[in-house]
Amino acid sequence: MEATNTPRRILRHARLATMTGDDGYGLIDDGEITIQGDVIAHVGKAGQRPADATDAEVIDLKGRLVTPGLIDCHTHLVHAGSRAREFEMRLEGATYEQIARAGGGIFSTVKATRAASEDELLESALTRLDAFLSEGVTTIEVKSGYGLDLQTERKMLRTARKLADERRVRVHTTFLGAHAVPAGLDADTYLDTICLPAMRELASDGLIDAVDGFCETIAFSPQQIERVFETALELELPIKLHAEQLSALGGSSLAARHGALSSDHLEYATADDIAAMKKSGTVAVILPGAFYFLRETQKPPIDLIRDAGVRVPYKAGAYGTWWVPPTDHPRT
Repeated sequence: MEATNTPRRILRHARLATMTGDDGYGLIDDGEITIQGDVIAHVGKAGQRPADATDAEVIDLKGRLVTPGLIDCHTHLVHAGSRAREFEMRLEGATYEQIARAGGGIFSTVKATRAASEDELLESALTRLDAFLSEGVTTIEVKSGYGLDLQTERKMLRTARKLADERRVRVHTTFLGAHAVPAGLDADTYLDTICLPAMRELASDGLIDAVDGFCETIAFSPQQIERVFETALELELPIKLHAEQLSALGGSSLAARHGALSSDHLEYATADDIAAMKKSGTVAVILPGAFYFLRETQKPPIDLIRDAGVRVPYKAGAYGTWWVPPTDHPRT
């Protein structure tokens, strides 16, 4: 039993989103939360708190909204460098593909991340993480994918693990080795000699919670992504996929057939893709921030996704390599 002298606090006059009930939010307009030490002991309407909580410190929230901790399921939080110049290039008319094929995009971030020390990556990632925490995020996914070699992928995942030691946050790591094909290699050679061996080694080190890939004409084909999935599933790691962002390759259907947690972006997803996701329970992660930053014109088929009953967590898609404020500068 918990010691009776554990500090108690009561948060009063709050609008509580309990996430129960038929309305989706389970709002309690005049609610109270009783906190015992680090544990939420009671949530309910005003006056319903336990009788033994009368000695608690009372904090008046004056009608503020209180929600469960937010979850961000898609971030590129750990990286070095900036792509601010590339936004200017987009405004001048360059396409995502043109920037990538000229050595920008993912490759510019790879170069900077390889050159950064683990301490430098941690310092910049903590600045970005603090922006998430200030918005109510308590659980965050963090991808690798800006190393494209074993040493840097390990460095990124180790940094992601350290975030949970530095802040009160749950961190789930994702190995995104199949993010791009390094210069001088073809995709299959990269998978055979670097990506898949790295996945196995980093998984054995306990650094990977899930595996992701980028299925696109400038990255990996569905057949190559299937090899990534097969290796991940052999290692008993859940999978997810960047799919249908720039073209319709059927990556989201492939991910669904392999029981993926999510397919992300989905601007070019078809009705067949969406039906496959519904059948498998794969979540559709929509990233409007990435869409608008890249100045794309093909919007995700959100009505089809909703009508099919596919679950949709919205993610800004901006906290990471594409976005400069607020995540690359401290907030004041």
